[in-house]
Amino acid sequence: MVAYLKIYRPLNLFFMGLAQFFCAYYLDQYASINSVFNGGLIWLIIGTVSCASFGYWINDYYDQERDLRNKNRPSHIAKLSIINVYFHLILFIFIAFISGFLLGTWFLVLFLFSILLLFLYSWKLKDLPIIGNLIISLLSFYSIYSIIMLSSAVDGFLILHFSVFSGLVTLCREIIKDIEDISGDRECGSRTLPIVFGIKTANNTIYLILLFLISLLIFSYYYQSQYFQGSHKYVFYTYCLVFVVLPLYKAAIDIRSASKKSDYTRLSLLMKYVIFTGIFSILFF
Repeated sequence: MVAYLKIYRPLNLFFMGLAQFFCAYYLDQYASINSVFNGGLIWLIIGTVSCASFGYWINDYYDQERDLRNKNRPSHIAKLSIINVYFHLILFIFIAFISGFLLGTWFLVLFLFSILLLFLYSWKLKDLPIIGNLIISLLSFYSIYSIIMLSSAVDGFLILHFSVFSGLVTLCREIIKDIEDISGDRECGSRTLPIVFGIKTANNTIYLILLFLISLLIFSYYYQSQYFQGSHKYVFYTYCLVFVVLPLYKAAIDIRSASKKSDYTRLSLLMKYVIFTGIFSILFF
């Protein structure tokens, strides 16, 4: 049962839904619990989680040989029959379709397009330099940005801030994971960024993205200060500096000298940590 649940990455799914709830509730000054859920948020969360689950399952299905090489153990999905896997994939598509249908045409197209991209990513595109990374980054961006289609009262700049933050941190983490798994990926014929252009180029790419993101955050936090008064403003600044900006700065410094698999495992966890702390910064609004 535990192995089955691990295919879903339940912690990731939980934080996806939590981020969408935080954005819809805290970034809309007129929002209430009833208005948020009556406005369709529950179906947005269900649709997003269904698409993400589809992505995790189909990626694990196609990555069984690669996981065996990179992790020295069979994938959890390898214990299931093909029919069982197909049943789950069809179920996720059906749930995403129903969620999109109930929300409207824009969301229906978004969910079905996300599923198509996730299929193409798992099948071929993740083996191409940077393209696969950008696809996951784009989907991470839209998982947050789609909130604005539910409520026009949400500050568009704030949604853009958290969407870009999510997308760029995800992009860095995806490239880091490619470097971490370079040996197994190369044996499977993959052509990811570190394989094609080298680990040093991949490190420098991550470094530049992180520097751009840190600069963007500093500008954005200055804009966000208008929402806070007195000591509340300085508590917000302190939280963002200590739990978001400084960890990103540390990652930017560490990536320059990273070379071992353990270095990239640690950096990948640091990126996930920053995503979580970034999500919780929404609670200040």
